[in-house]
Amino acid sequence: NSPSAEETETAEAAQEAWQAKYNLLQDQFTRLAADFDNYRKRVREEQETLARYGAQKAILEILPVLDNFERAAGTLSETSPSKTLFDSFKIMQKQLLDRLETLGVKRIASIGEPFDPQFHEAVNRMESFEFPENTVMYEAQSGYTLHDRVIRPAMVVVSVGAPKETESDDKQAETAEAVEETPQQCNPFRQ
Repeated sequence: NSPSAEETETAEAAQEAWQAKYNLLQDQFTRLAADFDNYRKRVREEQETLARYGAQKAILEILPVLDNFERAAGTLSETSPSKTLFDSFKIMQKQLLDRLETLGVKRIASIGEPFDPQFHEAVNRMESFEFPENTVMYEAQSGYTLHDRVIRPAMVVVSVGAPKETESDDKQAETAEAVEETPQQCNPFRQ
């Protein structure tokens, strides 16, 4: 039972069709692999460029603040009144915070806020008549978010509430006097 000429031609035609389809798919696969390899190289180059120059926008936002520091250094001297120095410092601080805010950086609210370990890092706990328990009394270091991510928690002192009733009357009087001082005056981090 040998195949007829017609069957042989049909088989050869089918084989040629399959070979043509195989060649087409092989060509498509080769092109796709080359395209993917080029894509990978392009993405790697873009990532390297971003890593190298990604801070450019932030730097451009901060450079005007540096320019103002340089201008102030040129106009202020050791004999400049302290009020002038203070005002210049506050203006530049506000300008820097405004520039950072345009980049998505915001200061975390702390003093008077409930302690939140997501945003605050407690460095001390103190008694307080003024602040209820678990409320931030002082900020040792400001914390910041970048868009919706905490990039540095605020370092804070947290209230444990009012002193217990068992303290002596002298100690309560001392504590009451300390509470009457401004938070700046009784800040435990002030030198």
